[in-house]
Amino acid sequence: MTKNLLMISMLSMILLLIACGSDNDADAGDYTLRLGITQNDQNAEFKGVETFKEGVEKRTEGEVTVELYHSDQLANVPDLVEQASMGNSVGTISDAAMLGDLKKEFYILQSPYMFDSYDQIGKVTESELYQGWVEDFADQGIRILSFNYYLGERNLATTSEVTSAADLRSNVIRTSGAQIVDETISSMGASPSGMPWTEAYPGLEQGVINGVEAHNLAIYESSMYEVINHIAKTNHYQLVSALIVSEDWYDNLPEEYQEIVIEEAEKSGEAAAELALEQSREYEELMGEYGVEFHEVDREEFRELTEQVYEKLDMTEIREEVLEVLNQ
Repeated sequence: MTKNLLMISMLSMILLLIACGSDNDADAGDYTLRLGITQNDQNAEFKGVETFKEGVEKRTEGEVTVELYHSDQLANVPDLVEQASMGNSVGTISDAAMLGDLKKEFYILQSPYMFDSYDQIGKVTESELYQGWVEDFADQGIRILSFNYYLGERNLATTSEVTSAADLRSNVIRTSGAQIVDETISSMGASPSGMPWTEAYPGLEQGVINGVEAHNLAIYESSMYEVINHIAKTNHYQLVSALIVSEDWYDNLPEEYQEIVIEEAEKSGEAAAELALEQSREYEELMGEYGVEFHEVDREEFRELTEQVYEKLDMTEIREEVLEVLNQ
């Protein structure tokens, strides 16, 4: 009897150790994040997520691993946002326009002529108003780790010269397909055409589109200067993007790791923004050497034309709330 009890006790201990080992393996596997972006590996965005990966893996001693993918190798941004919301262990860098398709209030962070500087957007993201939006996204399965990936002003890069709204008539401009962007380009006088960024270069080559709505980094690093001749400095958006991940992946992390990924996301965005500002100035000079002509425009004309976007998308009230934050 004693021998049988001893055997049962030993067997129970072995089974317990096996179960603990299995749990540890599962937990370790759950901490892997696949993070994909649209831009190439020379872009400030990618340098930012490299900083995120290094910081997170170092501070968690490799318990949290981050796999990086550039140039839409993993999937494009809309697909990754959807996958994240469904609970897959993925993340991406998404602009406010794309996220605004899920929560309309977020459109305001990428609305025409809403902000004059990166600092103004930073003031909004420190407000209680913004924090409420972050929690709403969490309820939809998306965790916004940071919203400080600043990549510069958005302009119009075209095959023909544009200095006024009249010059945009009959022009087809590539957009991300987000509603706020399409409405903005339409109100400025052009026809928006939503398509993946990777299709924009051949689209320009083949004459399917006449231009793109983009910032200097994206234009230069995708060699768009080979197929466009002009850049109209409309500065219609200050482009700031979010580092987002699946809420399920985030919730599965121990609390100390959650704090680490938030802190490292903020640091990575700051690093990306600093590099982006340097590159934007450098790339403008280089594109000028390639023969691209930069044109100043009457921004007040475009500002007045895009006022209708706020009414069309029922954003007048949220704009007033944001202006209150900026005036505090």
